[in-house]
Amino acid sequence: MTKAKNAANREQYYRNQITALAETDLSSQAAAMGLTMNADGRVAATFFERPYLISREGVEAQGGWPATSDHKSVIAHYLMSRGSGELSGEYVPIGRLTGMIETGASPSDNLIRPLTEKFGDKYELFAEAAVKIGGCHEGLAPSGGQSWMFRPLPKLPVQIVFFEADDEFPAEVKVLFDASATTFVSYECLELLEIVLVVELFMAGGLIGCDCGGSLPGA
Repeated sequence: MTKAKNAANREQYYRNQITALAETDLSSQAAAMGLTMNADGRVAATFFERPYLISREGVEAQGGWPATSDHKSVIAHYLMSRGSGELSGEYVPIGRLTGMIETGASPSDNLIRPLTEKFGDKYELFAEAAVKIGGCHEGLAPSGGQSWMFRPLPKLPVQIVFFEADDEFPAEVKVLFDASATTFVSYECLELLEIVLVVELFMAGGLIGCDCGGSLPGA
């Protein structure tokens, strides 16, 4: 079980981000992370096609969207990143980013398994949901699945490869991150991003309502 799966840990994670924001130079961080500073001193960010404003007091969703603490945590953590450099362009499973030798399935597999469970036999529904939250279909991946690219934040791209079922293998949905992702955010932040991505796709596909509180089905 991952830390991100625990609701209490996730709430504490956001409180930690709020504490750190109070001491952050928002202007310089916004410029470094590809975000814009408004005239009122708040940073504007678009996250899964929805607008947010960040101040030293926290992250606020705009337009009446009831953003969860998971959404806010990822945005705040990203803004405060001390990372630098360029993206690698190589996409890998989150388990490859731990710096540890993999001995089996990544514990975060439990966070993204619902994608296969709910969309596995509904690729068209997945595609419609993906477009709604900013996904771009890139065609076939080298591995053979359908590749979709998401850019929820400028330096934090996410790739989903959707393998439809065939005569030999069941459907499978894989979530991949740029190999340099942990240069910009922590492993825990990437786990939260996986949760947010799943919830956003479920909402866009009409599988859960916006009042879900950011929880995965069965979590």
